[in-house]
Amino acid sequence: MLQPFTARMGMCLFAFLSVMLNASAQDTLSLNGYWKFQTLFGDGSNYLDIQPTDEDFVFDNSQSPFVEVHGKWQTIDQMERGVQHWKSNFLKRYFHDGDDAYVRFKSDVPNAGYYEHFIYYPFGNHLTTQVNIRHAHGTYTQHISQRNRNARWVSLGIFKVDPAADHFTEVTAITHGQVVADAVMLRPVSEETIRQAHSQKISVFKPEYDDTDWHDLKVPGHWGMINEFANYTGKGWYRKAFNLPDTWTQTENERIRVAFDGVYHLAKVYLNGTYIGTHQGGFTPFEFDVTDQLNPTGENILAVQADNNFIVGATWNWGGIIRDVRLIRSNEVRIPYQYIHAEPNLTDGTATWELKVRVENNAAVTRTLSIQANISHASLESSQTIPVQVPAHSIREFSLTGTLTADQVKLWHFDRPELYTLTTTLLSAGNPIHVKRDRFGIRKFEATSTQMLLNGEPVRLVGFNRVSDHRYWGSSEPQELIDFDVDMMKQSGANFMRIMHGTQNKRLLDRCDEQGILIVEEANIRELTNPELTAPDYPLAKQWIQEMIERDVNHPCIVGWSVGNELTEHFHYVKSTYEFAKRLDPNRMALHVSNQGYKPGESAENNPLAYGDMIFQNIYSKNPGAIMDTLHNRWPDQAMFFSEFGIERFTSPSLDNDIPGLGPWYDLIRSKRPYTTGASIWTYNDYKSGYNLTLASENRAWGLVNAWRTKRRSYYTHRRENSPLKRFEVKNLDLANQTAQVAIQIRTANDFPSFALKGYQLRYELLDETGQLLSQQTAELPDLLPGMDLITQEIAWPRFRGRPNRLHVALMTPNGYNRHDQTIFFEVPNRPVIDEAKVSAKGLRVHFTKASDAFEYELIYTVDGQRFQTDKTIAPYIELDSLPAGSQVEWQLVAWNGKGASQPSKRQKATLQGAALAPIIWDAFIADNKLVVGYSGEWADQSYTIRYGKTPQSLDDQITSHARGMMTVDLAGETTMYLQLKRTLPSGDSQWSPIIQAQSETFRRYE
Repeated sequence: MLQPFTARMGMCLFAFLSVMLNASAQDTLSLNGYWKFQTLFGDGSNYLDIQPTDEDFVFDNSQSPFVEVHGKWQTIDQMERGVQHWKSNFLKRYFHDGDDAYVRFKSDVPNAGYYEHFIYYPFGNHLTTQVNIRHAHGTYTQHISQRNRNARWVSLGIFKVDPAADHFTEVTAITHGQVVADAVMLRPVSEETIRQAHSQKISVFKPEYDDTDWHDLKVPGHWGMINEFANYTGKGWYRKAFNLPDTWTQTENERIRVAFDGVYHLAKVYLNGTYIGTHQGGFTPFEFDVTDQLNPTGENILAVQADNNFIVGATWNWGGIIRDVRLIRSNEVRIPYQYIHAEPNLTDGTATWELKVRVENNAAVTRTLSIQANISHASLESSQTIPVQVPAHSIREFSLTGTLTADQVKLWHFDRPELYTLTTTLLSAGNPIHVKRDRFGIRKFEATSTQMLLNGEPVRLVGFNRVSDHRYWGSSEPQELIDFDVDMMKQSGANFMRIMHGTQNKRLLDRCDEQGILIVEEANIRELTNPELTAPDYPLAKQWIQEMIERDVNHPCIVGWSVGNELTEHFHYVKSTYEFAKRLDPNRMALHVSNQGYKPGESAENNPLAYGDMIFQNIYSKNPGAIMDTLHNRWPDQAMFFSEFGIERFTSPSLDNDIPGLGPWYDLIRSKRPYTTGASIWTYNDYKSGYNLTLASENRAWGLVNAWRTKRRSYYTHRRENSPLKRFEVKNLDLANQTAQVAIQIRTANDFPSFALKGYQLRYELLDETGQLLSQQTAELPDLLPGMDLITQEIAWPRFRGRPNRLHVALMTPNGYNRHDQTIFFEVPNRPVIDEAKVSAKGLRVHFTKASDAFEYELIYTVDGQRFQTDKTIAPYIELDSLPAGSQVEWQLVAWNGKGASQPSKRQKATLQGAALAPIIWDAFIADNKLVVGYSGEWADQSYTIRYGKTPQSLDDQITSHARGMMTVDLAGETTMYLQLKRTLPSGDSQWSPIIQAQSETFRRYE
């Protein structure tokens, strides 16, 4: 059954080329929308589709004539971490730096020729296991994280081998860590196939190349939106045909650039057959000047090769053009970058501001110009102008300063996010030739030795790690998804977080500016042994840090920059990149996210925590208090924020998963350990992952909401524990006289979370049994300061028509979020109705539609006359498994709310028999002219089949895929579809799921 507040969207944004002309003396042509997409043979593979065939040559570690083992390796014949090895055993070794050890699988094939090479391995800890392939044309080296893609055949590429030569596939390591070696497979590839692939690769970027039969793929997006590429890792090609607008008459003093906000991970760009440039790094923006390569009067072909082989951590490597693409036409003299910092005087209420403006002159002569800076907010207008000179073909940076009076200053705060607009105009002879606009906020954020201060106020704040991930949109994140997630996080108490390891979508930062979430943004640097990141200077890491900071430096939500996550052997790297970040932005924190400082042997001499502005620590431990104390003893002069902490990784997708240990974890810092400033749990959302211990649906289940944005019980637990109130109680309720009282007590300054509540309101509503509003009132509250005594607020409401079912009272922030609430039900729920029940040989699943007047449901059932009842659930179904085969089962459904239990539903009964139950459908919606279906799975599932149609009676079409967790179906403009889903197991097909309706819908606002 579908959940009532899942994320659905019928996306038509950017479906066509659009020209946007604004007052910035700059034209922008969006290249978002549908591109042609395809992969070329030998450039990558989808591991879900790979199984050995009779033509393949498989070499297992135990086949001693074909395997050479150098050094001491353990032979393991038991599964580890639940990961199946190939055949009877595998080899394991812990490498130390400089170890000379390897396992070589000899390329013992009967004939010389081309072979695709694959590797199979169970779980290993090593993040950069080195695989060397000796082949006819030399040696190819690839580095693999053995925590990802376990028990799968992973393609290494196609190589020519000669059985008479010393050709092999070698597994080794050049850095310390645990490595496993299990099996290698070689698959023959014909010479003709190789010739055809080569012919394509040397012509695919040329204008005349025929892409008629390619897929249509949305940009921004990712290639996993197409079922056959759901788990594709490798290179993919995009092509886009476009014409310049007629208004773009090219003049001598204009330049045109193509700008990409993100291509994961390695991008090569071609325009009209000409190579334009390369960018490495999937989450940061880049652009190229293409003025001389454009056809101003005819068709242009833009071709992009994207490569997602870069796999780090447990998050998914969503491949492709994941963020916006556009052409930008501007004057040859422009402002590519500006940085404003406004410093408030907390004593007199004034503020000073300093603006740094970078001017780029691509002209062949020196230009004499003026820079005019205008700051606006409500009725405020403040301007400064300075004259400047910029030599030919150069970039210069200039500074402007100014002051704002106390009347002009409105401080940015997470409850009151005031935003200003900076408009900087470049003028030549008094005429504007380029304008750049940015929003900013005026706020003061400080980290002392024990506290975080926001505008001088001590705050202890809570947040979430949000993975930039959705099972359909991946990391492309349309605005509706971002708005929904920010609202959901704010509604659950989020005010401050290290949001995740990776530069964020700029739309997310805009939303955090607007709604009030403090952010530490982090560059996507998680393992310094990654061969991309070359010691000792780490130029690529610094490039990512610079690209991140220069794009995002004016966001008031950002209070710090992180230079990496959970690094090891990182003293020199962190110290040097702190200094680098501080040169780029001296007014925000520089830090890194650590999981090392508490370990034996760590100290200020070998760990760089002392150089950061605050300790950001990840904790996954059964004894977190000891870690906190150890860190504080070693670095007593630094405040500490827990950038990640994990209590419970869920082992099922159940919506009833909860975190009962959250309160006790928070108690470790409540009224104790004053140097701790806050915490941010892993994670807000489930996310796709190839990591070990991920669910069979390929969703990694840490989230307060699942991958489709359906709330779990843990969401409600977090809302309760994240409240800044110690007590919130509705009492003395008098329905006859329409009055009640609300007792409110804020937490103390050393409690958690803790901050002043200014400008808050009580909102109280009476609703009927269907959830319709009968009456809504608000009451203003005085400022609530940490440690204040209990206050009692009288509330009253006028008479109204209708029968009230419940009273809902909520504490609302000035910007409209519910910080704490209570609902009082006056009646038990109505008798529930079962929609459909399915039985199998050993199981029962009862589906129902959740009602407004109930929160939980339970099933009362008998098995062969013996009575049982289930735990209560917040899901719209209840499933019983492992029942005695063939038994007689009877059941009734009961609904619960705060008043009590409903009458049971009508009794139903059945004999357990039949095929396995279908997957659970978590969500189904229409977007981008696709039917999108999200579902559960089991490891034994071999494939999934959707049958669908325009009516429930005409499910005449079907599609089958190996894709786990999500499938898409191409549509022809339909806005409503009906579907069912089944799975195929080794024992045969499951039953079909209940029929589901899918529509084109936008995200609903949080409940």
